[in-house]
Amino acid sequence: MNILKVTDVARREFASTALTKGFIIGALVVPAVFGCIMPLIGFLVNSAKPPAEVGRVAIVDRSGQVGEVLAERLAPDALAAAREKAMGNLTSGAPDGSAPDTSDVAAAASAMLGQVPQLTTEVLGPDGDIDGAKNALLDVHAKGDPERMLAVVEIDADAVQRAPDKTSFGGYTVFTRPEVDVRTSGTIEDTTERAIRDTRYTIAGINADEIRALTSVRSGGVQEVTAAGTRESNKALKMIMPFAVIMLLFMGVMTSGQYLLTTMVEEKSSRVVEVLLSALSPMELMAGKILGQLGVGLTLIVMYSGVGIVALVYFGLSNELKVTQLIYMPIFFLIAYTMIASFMAAIGSAVNELREAQSLMAPAMIVLILALYLSFPVSLSPNAPWAVAMSFIPPVSPFAMLTRIASSEPPPWWQIWASIGVSSFAAWVMVWVAAKIFRVGLLMFGKPPNLGTLIKWVRMA
Repeated sequence: MNILKVTDVARREFASTALTKGFIIGALVVPAVFGCIMPLIGFLVNSAKPPAEVGRVAIVDRSGQVGEVLAERLAPDALAAAREKAMGNLTSGAPDGSAPDTSDVAAAASAMLGQVPQLTTEVLGPDGDIDGAKNALLDVHAKGDPERMLAVVEIDADAVQRAPDKTSFGGYTVFTRPEVDVRTSGTIEDTTERAIRDTRYTIAGINADEIRALTSVRSGGVQEVTAAGTRESNKALKMIMPFAVIMLLFMGVMTSGQYLLTTMVEEKSSRVVEVLLSALSPMELMAGKILGQLGVGLTLIVMYSGVGIVALVYFGLSNELKVTQLIYMPIFFLIAYTMIASFMAAIGSAVNELREAQSLMAPAMIVLILALYLSFPVSLSPNAPWAVAMSFIPPVSPFAMLTRIASSEPPPWWQIWASIGVSSFAAWVMVWVAAKIFRVGLLMFGKPPNLGTLIKWVRMA
């Protein structure tokens, strides 16, 4: 095999894919646009101040004990005070007396909650006409009209005092217009629930504030103790990180593999491959194409990994990034790509059109999708027997092992290198099989082959 010829083919394959406008737009411009849009969305959410919902709320209180309390709490001033208290809880200090900077969180929460609704309440009493109140929700009123009925709250007769023959309390139901803001209906629902609960406390002779104090526990969060000191644990990121790593691997392998299949089919259908074979051997052509698309996949992974690392550093989450991920990511990408790329090259050499490749691609797609779906349970149980077994079963092994490395319980080093050894041998076997199919199928035209035909070609070559 002539290394110079292989290098020339790889260079041409890389340039014809990575230096095109479509690739640059898809790989660079689209992520850049999303990167610019996200801060803009955050700005719009924080700065948007839609007008407050205005209208009436009818309270049909079958118990006769909650209506007035609920009416007071649904008054605009009471709702504003309750929201201010909730925002104050977000910015309160930790138990050790420190005061974390949560002003951004409070601002975002305030923006998401919107303006305090301006509600006018009407208590109908135990004998109130619920059907008439609900019919008022159908009346046509312009949005913002104070006479517009927004909601009807029906409170059960046993909502605060159990019926003699029952062991549980009753509840309540909120009826609204279809177009009422969900934030407003949520405020009405939460306020009603608190009013019923506090009324129960009062009837039982219990101090509601004391109950809240007893049931409220302030937490300093989960702190990780390391040699460098104590740091806050980010549980959400720990859950997301293994899946993000696998998504990155999946994207790099799938994108470059699809490009390889597409270019192979196009060159065969246009008979360009016959010209190439006049100067190259089939093995040189296959090796060059696989190496060229390998560069495309590495470009994508390096680019998106860089963006992810910069984002982690920017948000002060760099401690969640493991050095082992950066070391083993390219190794397992190379193995996974070699497996899939050899399979794609074999299919591309055997078919005449992309349409014919769909059925033959099913095994590769099933493996990739299976690896993607299993990454989440593997990250939760990285040392379970079935997860360890998957780390040594090609072609799923690169994905399973990389997920385990990114999890909270990384595998021992000998398992990692044993998996690399087993997966590398499997990749070599797949390249050997693909080379036999490639050699036979490259100049085959006519009826598309099936899986049995491909096996026959392997035996023939």
